[in-house]
Amino acid sequence: MGARCTIIPGVTIEEGAVVAMGSVVTKDVPKGAVVGGNPAKILKYRDLEKYDKLKSENKFINVGI
Repeated sequence: MGARCTIIPGVTIEEGAVVAMGSVVTKDVPKGAVVGGNPAKILKYRDLEKYDKLKSENKFINVGI
């Protein structure tokens, strides 16, 4: 998640999603989506196979949001 994002209550951001800075998220964000804007919309999707592989190899740092 980028800086200064606004997320409306009740919105779900699924695992592996990326939210661009300054975005206003008004709808649920699916797994692996890259969103941005006001209101935020899906710009593209991450490579979920690569994401899952890196996750299984413990190559991510948990930031505990």
